[in-house]
Amino acid sequence: MKSTVAVVSRDGVRSVQRALSLLTLFDEEHPARTARELVDIAELPKTTVLRLIQTLERSGYLYSRPDGRICLGPRLIRLSRAVDLVWRLPVAVDATMEQLCERSRETVNLYVLEGQWRVCAAQKQGPQSIRYVVAVGTRLPLWGGASAKVLLAGAPTELMDLALAHSDKDPNYRAWLMHELQRVRQTGVAISHGERERGSSSVAAPIRAGDRTVAALAISGPTLRFTDVRVHQFAELLKNATRDMERSFTKNMDRDALGTVWVGASEAR
Repeated sequence: MKSTVAVVSRDGVRSVQRALSLLTLFDEEHPARTARELVDIAELPKTTVLRLIQTLERSGYLYSRPDGRICLGPRLIRLSRAVDLVWRLPVAVDATMEQLCERSRETVNLYVLEGQWRVCAAQKQGPQSIRYVVAVGTRLPLWGGASAKVLLAGAPTELMDLALAHSDKDPNYRAWLMHELQRVRQTGVAISHGERERGSSSVAAPIRAGDRTVAALAISGPTLRFTDVRVHQFAELLKNATRDMERSFTKNMDRDALGTVWVGASEAR
């Protein structure tokens, strides 16, 4: 009996994972897709995808438009409002990111942890024609990049090992990354040049609430503009910015009555 229950439980979890993965195929660039597109991209059997579409439509999570294309359903409108409430930045934090972007003339990103990944939660695009852009909501690996090192430096070593397990990095890279994380803890900033993507560089610093690193604030752009002098300037700008931002972040998120990630939700933009 136990084995049967376990199998049913595993099948149920797998179905939920598949349904959620199908929803993630919609984004700003692809707000609507055809059933054929979903079948081609989902990497699942056609019958499974069509069954998931029908189930999600009945639940209101997907919607079939008159033109035959499929989009996210009305059930998600309420969820999107809850997400906006929880992740909306306080006015002071948003303003600080804007000022940092103006002073550095580079793109400024705010990253948070999501399991073994980092996610861009907010962004201010740099004013220059050639710039580094990561769409808000994009999920990136933790094994490389300045913001990744900032987030790993404030997390248990097990998270680093989990991130490396899903990469092609060897033991020597692990030793190098451990050294990098120690340097981040000592200096308060992380620097990367082409670690995840050739030609891109970044400088990042942690935003802390009490003894927790709740986010990483990063200045990113083309490597050719990230000279030693500019990197030092960016590091100082980030340290000042994160100190200002920490005043707007909750010191004890678990006690936030509104359930918001950041303090000042009532004043959020």
